[in-house]
Amino acid sequence: MASSNAMLLSLVLVFVFIGPSLARPYYHGYRTVELRTICDGTINPQYCWDNLSPGYGTGTTEDCYRVADGSIDVAYNSAREIHDLLGNMVESTNDPQLRTLYRSCAARYNTAIRDLEHAKKYLFSGDYQRVAYEATHALQDVSECKERFPGYSYGGGFPGYLLDSSRLAERMQDFEVRCSILSNVANYFLTNY
Repeated sequence: MASSNAMLLSLVLVFVFIGPSLARPYYHGYRTVELRTICDGTINPQYCWDNLSPGYGTGTTEDCYRVADGSIDVAYNSAREIHDLLGNMVESTNDPQLRTLYRSCAARYNTAIRDLEHAKKYLFSGDYQRVAYEATHALQDVSECKERFPGYSYGGGFPGYLLDSSRLAERMQDFEVRCSILSNVANYFLTNY
């Protein structure tokens, strides 16, 4: 009995001391990227620059990992906000077609949220190819959603009866830019490091 307790204690100590070192993110050190390089490859370079540059100070270069991590967080929060907004729109409309449309779109954003959770996990482990894949997949999910809204076009927006004063089009566009930033940073890691 004493030997099994000693063995159990040994295993616990191994996990206590070695476990935290295994949980650290895979990180190659400080790798810089020109923010303009990332933004130039997005679907809206000026919007990207206007939103990225203030968050990273006055410099034009930044740590790739930090930009990717921040982009995942902002895209995730944006997707949650849109998902919740669509859920509220489902409850507030009396039109059964719009209710179906909003539900379907909310489900797409739920899938995009899951994609971003996976992207965070892959970034943490250093699998930048999978990060890029998940960011692209999240974009595909929402592009299928936005195409279901009549009158939507990038920079255009939705007809008023679909908006419900929610600024949904702006939020969707912001989400798209955030995912394209994430995809570009991940691809930058793959091609430059």
